[in-house]
Amino acid sequence: MMTVRSRWIYKLPVLALFAALALLAQRPAGAAADDEFFEKKVRPILSAKCQKCHNSQALVAELDMSTAEGFARGGESGPLIDGERPMESRLLKVIGYDGEIKMPPTGKLKDEEISVLTEWVRMGAPWPGAKPAKDSAESVAVRKSGRTFSEEEKSFWAFQPVADPAPPAIRNKNLIKSPIDGFILAKLEEKGIAPAPPADRLELLRRATFDLTGLPPTESEIRNFLADRLPDAFAKVVDRLLASPRYGEQWGRRWLDVARYADSTGNDEDHRYPHAWRYRDWVIAAFNADLPYDRFIREQIAGDLLAPEGEDAKLGVNRRGIVATGFLALGAKALAQQDKTRMLYDVYDEQVDVTSKAFLGLTVACARCHDHKFDPILTRDYYSMISIFASTRSFRDPKEFVSPPLTKPLVPKTEYDSYEKALRLHNDRLKRVRFAIDEIIDSVKQPEAQTAAAQLAEIMLAARRVYEDGLELNDEAHKVKLSPEAFAKWVEYLKPGKPREHLLEWERAATLERREVALGYQERFVKRLGEWDAKVSAWRRKYEDAVAANKSPLPDKPSFEAGHDRFFAEVYFNRKGPLAVDEKDEARFTPDAQARMKKLIAEREEIRKQAPPEPDMACAVEDGEIVEQRVFIRGSYHNPGEPAPKDVPQILKLGIPAPENWSGSGRLELADWVARADNPLTARVMVNRVWGWHFGEGLVRTPDNFGVMGERPTHPELLDYLARRFVAGGWSIKALHRTIMLSSAYQMSSRASDEGMAKDPDNRLLSRFPRRRLTVEEMRDAMLAIDGSLDLTMGGTLQSGTGTDGENDDKRLSLNPEKITRRTVYLPLRRANLPPLLNLFDFGDATTVNGKRQLTNVATQALFWLNSEFLADRAANFARALCAEPANDDAGRIERAYLRILNRRPAQEEISGAIKYLAVYREKFPGAENEYKSWMSLARVLMAANDFIYLD
Repeated sequence: MMTVRSRWIYKLPVLALFAALALLAQRPAGAAADDEFFEKKVRPILSAKCQKCHNSQALVAELDMSTAEGFARGGESGPLIDGERPMESRLLKVIGYDGEIKMPPTGKLKDEEISVLTEWVRMGAPWPGAKPAKDSAESVAVRKSGRTFSEEEKSFWAFQPVADPAPPAIRNKNLIKSPIDGFILAKLEEKGIAPAPPADRLELLRRATFDLTGLPPTESEIRNFLADRLPDAFAKVVDRLLASPRYGEQWGRRWLDVARYADSTGNDEDHRYPHAWRYRDWVIAAFNADLPYDRFIREQIAGDLLAPEGEDAKLGVNRRGIVATGFLALGAKALAQQDKTRMLYDVYDEQVDVTSKAFLGLTVACARCHDHKFDPILTRDYYSMISIFASTRSFRDPKEFVSPPLTKPLVPKTEYDSYEKALRLHNDRLKRVRFAIDEIIDSVKQPEAQTAAAQLAEIMLAARRVYEDGLELNDEAHKVKLSPEAFAKWVEYLKPGKPREHLLEWERAATLERREVALGYQERFVKRLGEWDAKVSAWRRKYEDAVAANKSPLPDKPSFEAGHDRFFAEVYFNRKGPLAVDEKDEARFTPDAQARMKKLIAEREEIRKQAPPEPDMACAVEDGEIVEQRVFIRGSYHNPGEPAPKDVPQILKLGIPAPENWSGSGRLELADWVARADNPLTARVMVNRVWGWHFGEGLVRTPDNFGVMGERPTHPELLDYLARRFVAGGWSIKALHRTIMLSSAYQMSSRASDEGMAKDPDNRLLSRFPRRRLTVEEMRDAMLAIDGSLDLTMGGTLQSGTGTDGENDDKRLSLNPEKITRRTVYLPLRRANLPPLLNLFDFGDATTVNGKRQLTNVATQALFWLNSEFLADRAANFARALCAEPANDDAGRIERAYLRILNRRPAQEEISGAIKYLAVYREKFPGAENEYKSWMSLARVLMAANDFIYLD
């Protein structure tokens, strides 16, 4: 078992604490001398350096060092004196600046002051007048976080059981199409507001089609709906749209916002998640299959721990469940963070955050450093959940300099073992070729590096005389005995202009200091080169011994971490560095070496083609070593406090019991608890999300926060009514859609009356259907659909490769959505470089739970509609297709353009205006070749119109 605690604070049972007090109270025969030592030497230090903050009034960190009792009691981090190991006492650690916490914070004590306190601790830390240990038993009891909850906290609406209200009676029963209408209409009647009339049929069709599929209705769908005058015509439309594969793409994308989905790690180096797309496709498939929401929860938190079903059961691998844990695996990660414990706990924190917000609507992660400021969530609650994720593996090896995220095979173990064996043999073949290529390169590079190292200072000085003083490059190259080509690389590298902290000392050196500074660079370079050569030589011996003994796998060539020495890394290893030697530098090799190099390169390419195909893999998590988690005081792992065993938030245990037994990581028990039918939050949160994605605002307008700082529900009875029916209906999201969409509330017009605007300005009472702007995905996909170029291929990935790329490499960019015709949901997202189009229209940052996107209205959005090549291409394609159809008069073509782009028929004045527009264009740009361009211009106007951009 792995126990998370610092080196200096071990289990201190109460007996050990009593021993510490005994050292204070049961003083030896030399007590008088001890008293004098304390009063003359110790107390002045404590008074001057400690007691200003740590006294009975200030109690910083709950520590009082002004009395013997307070000192013996210790602070929030525990006792200051270790009775069993005095020299390991916390007091000595903090005054020695040995660790994260350093006291006093104003500066380290003088050596003589530290010596005094060390001697005092060695004596047993005697304090004159200290009470006997038995009188202080209560004061040294192990502190535990926690507090009692007030009645107000316990009665907070979100923590109450879901009620089962009946729809209220209303006067105008003719307006009721669904039971939920009663809840809406009752509040409107109470305020004396008449609801908006029913929406126009074409408005309703456009609304529902975008809502459920993210695409506009086709011309044939419009005609069919208008021709169907039966009472269930709209219900049939809803069923058709829910059965479409496009439904999963639209609603899967909405969940991916909540799951903060992206295809890279973001943060420092933005490494690719090579298999992230499998989670995205799982989400889309789950919505299309109407996977019960409770199962949807369980698979994302603990799918790898569930028994496989269907085809997976035959295979013996829960492929679906493993892929579903991408929910936990695909968060932002700082893989190159060198404080690896902090890196891990930042990941656990992020997993607690996404789990608690997505499924419970609680901001549990706000309790990392202290009890939640607003909600009854304790720091211990937070660390009890952290315990679950700290016992879960998210990295293949977190100790590596750049820690690789965990990937898991989706094939049986025997099949994966065979693949790994074949891969080892293949990699060994590649290593042999690479070794031979590197030997040729090193035969040139190493002598050049040794030569440069011996005169590096002179090279730097000569380079500066060229780029700063303007002397001739060839002359200076001759002075340092380098070829002009080799010396030019040094000049280019050392030339200022780029922000390089490791060269600031050189760039800022005054004329008289240059030689001394350059010699410093030379000394460090010579040392680093010697270390590197020794490291490579040791590896070469191991490699040759392994080849001779036919061992596998062959040892990897060591790599140099740039962070250890940026100057050496750039000069020696960078492809554009002064000492770079490339396999393509034929002129630098002997004729014999050139021939061997060509042969080896060809052999390497042939071996690469023979690589064994990788089996299906997924970015996932799995159970790891069980961590005995402790509360980290003020959020610092350097400061562990009381134990925090696996548990759920205490406030919720008042209503539903927590799991009695936790096994493994505890994720399965957590998943089952979250997905309980009687959990007061789970169904409410998801019902509210679905309502909000239909109406633009949830019944709770803060969908990710049902806590005190979140908004209260506008219709609490309706929220509970829907949550009850959601669970009773088998957690079916599609059934929930039908309930909502077949209501009068959903089918209202978006046009508000003067009375409605005056009495319900924010539409909190739903006196009208809220008009909304299309999302960026809906706008882009709709334009591609309108011009006929939308590629409806489902699933798979458009991203290739693994790892990261150069900081300014174009490969770090997400694919440009204006150059691709697949649906937007399938475009890979690089967190550190999201496409400008997505950022322009409020996509979000893909790093945090986003149940409701922020909406902005800025000038740059208007510029997109004016200047976008993407829009111009769509309009051109549409115009060509329109003009290629059988001849018709302008009025007929205008009507078809309106129907396809705006999904409605134009009014007579709109037809007249469009005809005039076309006439003016043709007059300005005459000629048959410009005919389609007049229609292109009109199409572009329609695509930029509010009637296209907004959904009524």
